[in-house]
Amino acid sequence: MSTVPPAPQTPGGVPPAAAPAPPQSSGTKLLFWILGIVLGLILIGFGSCAVIGFYALHKAKQAGFDSDLMKKNPALASAKMAVMMNPDTEIVSSDDKAGTITVRDKKTGKVVTMKFDPEKKSMVITDENGKTTSMTTTGEGANAGFEMKSSEGTVKLGASSDKAPAWVPAYPGSSPQNTFSSSNAGEQTGSFAFVTTDPADKVISFYGDALKSGGFAVSNMTGSSEGKVGGMVSGEDKANKRTVMVNVGSENDGTHVNVTFSVKQ
Repeated sequence: MSTVPPAPQTPGGVPPAAAPAPPQSSGTKLLFWILGIVLGLILIGFGSCAVIGFYALHKAKQAGFDSDLMKKNPALASAKMAVMMNPDTEIVSSDDKAGTITVRDKKTGKVVTMKFDPEKKSMVITDENGKTTSMTTTGEGANAGFEMKSSEGTVKLGASSDKAPAWVPAYPGSSPQNTFSSSNAGEQTGSFAFVTTDPADKVISFYGDALKSGGFAVSNMTGSSEGKVGGMVSGEDKANKRTVMVNVGSENDGTHVNVTFSVKQ
């Protein structure tokens, strides 16, 4: 069963840098609602029948929900159920055989059509202006990934995320897990995380020195919470429009590190 990649840790009481928002289009509000459905589908998996709550099942049956569809195309079935249970949306039309559903936002009047492909684990959204956004899941468990593409850029989560560029310092002996990446015509951003047995102050010192050597203007801070040391290192290379933010904190299983980077073209 596929799972959503874990969110970055908040080490040592120091808040992580906020991830940039996904690319937006004319149906922004409805698109984000749909994205919520897709992320939920990653939780239940495209390849198996989801186990849903009694209340949800009861409401779905009241609306004429076809339980067989959950076995054939669980993503489409879940989307139909979500629409039926949301008072602000309604189904305009649907075709179970083709794997499509057209939905209207009652408040804005905007209409989108979603096509689900259970074999490819993908969904393609087409808005009323003909613009498309594709969403795909890959892998399962710790190897699960998610990718969203539109004319305005690409967002990736988990195992699908792009690796950090060479100018982002790599901590010796670490095994980073990519958590997020986003790219469009003007900016590339991303983040990754890892755990090391080295103390937090050693990690902070490494990133401070490595970023300075790379031409970044560096600032850092350290602190402690309940005896656990944490800190943050930030670096900015104005000439090349690059930034790196490193959050470091001590936990029972080691030092947790989250690195966020961005570069503007």
